[in-house]
Amino acid sequence: MPTFAAIDIGSNSVRLSIAELHGGRIQLLHQDREVTRLGEGVFRNGSLDPHAMAHTISVIERFRRAIRKFHTDHVRMVATSAMRDAKNAHVFTDWLHTTTGWKLEVISGLEEGRLIHLGVISKARVRTPHVLLIDLGGGSCELTLSVKGHIREMVSLPLGAVRLTQDFLRHDPPLPQELRRMHSFIGEELDRAAPPFQNAHAAQAIATSGTAAALASASGEGVRAGPVSTVKVARLACELSKLDKDGRKAIPGINSRRAEIIVAG
Repeated sequence: MPTFAAIDIGSNSVRLSIAELHGGRIQLLHQDREVTRLGEGVFRNGSLDPHAMAHTISVIERFRRAIRKFHTDHVRMVATSAMRDAKNAHVFTDWLHTTTGWKLEVISGLEEGRLIHLGVISKARVRTPHVLLIDLGGGSCELTLSVKGHIREMVSLPLGAVRLTQDFLRHDPPLPQELRRMHSFIGEELDRAAPPFQNAHAAQAIATSGTAAALASASGEGVRAGPVSTVKVARLACELSKLDKDGRKAIPGINSRRAEIIVAG
């Protein structure tokens, strides 16, 4: 059976999935993930940080050992927001190619949203014809309106959890004025993107990414229990903004690294 590996180099974390194809169905064999914060330097000064690049390369070398163990036939490696924005992206791309021999694809925000849509539609329980997909990463947020399994509208916004933390939240816990500035910026970006979505009549929203999973778990309503109340998540977000990092990571479902960016997320 053909075996495939997918590597996602995000602004916050790097992920690996290895799977086999059986009669048109994907069977997951192995997954791995590590937070490397590749986007931190980019959102601070426009360039990838050498230490973050080295950390990311070391994680991908670990991924390569797993890929060899499973005798993988095909490998696809993509990068997203941090690599789209970095002035020195070519340095990382060349370093990665020298180390692994693999070609890195830097995909657009819209291609990122398209791939997320494929994954969600193939696996999630979609209860209504009109669905809003929300993918919040470290550097960007993709909003997609899906109608009967097809993309109707899509937009990619600079609203990633790492990016917003770097740009707005200088204190821990954040100061009220920092939160106000961040909320204002988010509101402006959403208002700019809103028109195509306003009359969509989406009766279901599906959120993906580590931030969504952490909030679902921390709310006590995790994904296996069914839909998560937006009221409860909004209340939790307010509570998290009043805690420092130690207080946030003490909440079940939020680990130490996630606690650093969960308020912006």
